Amino acid sequence: MKRWEIVLTIVGAALVLTGVHWVRRAELPRRDVVLVDGGCHTPVTIIDPPSGVSPAGAAIVLHGLSANRRDMLYLGFDFAGHGIRAFLLDLPGHGDNRDSFSFARTEQCATVAVESLARAGTVDLKKTILVGHSMGGAIAIRMADREPVAATIAISPAPMTMPRRMPANLLVFSAQYDLAPLQRQAQALADAGGEDRTAPGDFAQQRAFLLSYAPHATHTSFLVDQNVAHRSELWAMQTLFPNVAAETLNLNLDLAPYEISRNGIRRLVGAICGLAGLLLLLPLCVAITAKLAGPGGTESLRARPAYVLALAEGAACALAAALILALGVPLKFLHIYSGDYLASLMLIAAVPLLALNWRDAKQSWSPGVRALFAAAALGFAVMLGIGAWLNWQLTDMWLNAPRWLRFAELLPMMWIFCFAEEMMLGPVDKGRRRAQRFAVFMALRAELWLACLLTYYTLANGQALILIIVTFLALFSILQRLVTDALRARMGPTAASLFGAILAAWFVAAVFPLT
Repeated sequence: MKRWEIVLTIVGAALVLTGVHWVRRAELPRRDVVLVDGGCHTPVTIIDPPSGVSPAGAAIVLHGLSANRRDMLYLGFDFAGHGIRAFLLDLPGHGDNRDSFSFARTEQCATVAVESLARAGTVDLKKTILVGHSMGGAIAIRMADREPVAATIAISPAPMTMPRRMPANLLVFSAQYDLAPLQRQAQALADAGGEDRTAPGDFAQQRAFLLSYAPHATHTSFLVDQNVAHRSELWAMQTLFPNVAAETLNLNLDLAPYEISRNGIRRLVGAICGLAGLLLLLPLCVAITAKLAGPGGTESLRARPAYVLALAEGAACALAAALILALGVPLKFLHIYSGDYLASLMLIAAVPLLALNWRDAKQSWSPGVRALFAAAALGFAVMLGIGAWLNWQLTDMWLNAPRWLRFAELLPMMWIFCFAEEMMLGPVDKGRRRAQRFAVFMALRAELWLACLLTYYTLANGQALILIIVTFLALFSILQRLVTDALRARMGPTAASLFGAILAAWFVAAVFPLT
């Protein structure tokens, strides 16, 4: 082992232990249940207020498209910390919910879940606030036609068919860097709601309304924005206690639960620290894997690929793939909303790249059973280890049975794409050449995304989800490349492409909704 690998291992282990400690200190009582009603099977995480605090009301939290209830933990813990019991739902096709996703079924099952909680006496709708992000925000608003809840908070709501009547005490958040259709939807709600109304009498008469515009915010940054959480809780308190002055409620939120607010931040920081620590342990894991694979996995630094030509070929193949997909999605049998399109795009773009560069592909192909087994073992270890941590505190990346099936179906396609990518990039070098190679990699990935963007606006392909989660796609791509390069430098392109394919198949199978 190299000295820097030892240092990173020590730092990583320290961060993981620190993260566990901070998370444990900031935890509130929570439990998981499954609501079975009306043909829906809805997993719910219930977060209770601190011991000895009687709940003032309930907040039912609905996540957005391609998200899950664990993405909403920050908001849920914040509501619970301030005395409002939080119910976080997994909607069909998302997270742990094994029901098939469609927009109509998602709205139906969300409504059924709220009605089930009300019938069981678990929540009192007169003291219940619906909170939704993106798709969940649109569903929460449309529930106004059926569920007489006390208030609705819609965070960057998705485009929707407007309800027949506006929800009681409606708060809408809109981000500066949101997609244009989402900003237009927020403005349409403001036009329908009329002027801002935030007086105590408005809350008492259930006619309060506010459009809150957040500068420098994005569609997803809302989920961990302390100002959004604070403003939402104040809105909930004004709804539940309309006779108390807003200044008094705001003062209580600012001062009395200071330790609770700090705990929420501590829990989030602890979760991120633990994740960073696990990532810092990966160089040690790669070194051990290479040792187990044995000698002979490395490759000589042959002539550099012509990167300008590689980028031109990548752009042409990405655009051609996107145009072909306008005729139909060949991997639609996967039943992964937008994920089948993304996998098809990657596969169709990879095939002509391999055909145009078949000599390089032949030279790069160096299968060794021992190396492939070692790379696969590392891929599954990373997937399970990091997936378990994310599933605990940040987001659901732990595959259930239907997602494991999709993972197995995706893996061969992802291996073809990742091998084509390794061939185009060439061997791993050092210094400036390595940085140049990394920049070419990011450009190749960006070409795929831009081809999707172009066809979304020119051919109306409907793949808005791929555009919305671009930040997560970019972050995943960066982390995937850093670890894959470390593996390739020791074990060669074939084993590295298998490792990268395992991570890519995991991401698509875990993140996108199942239909």
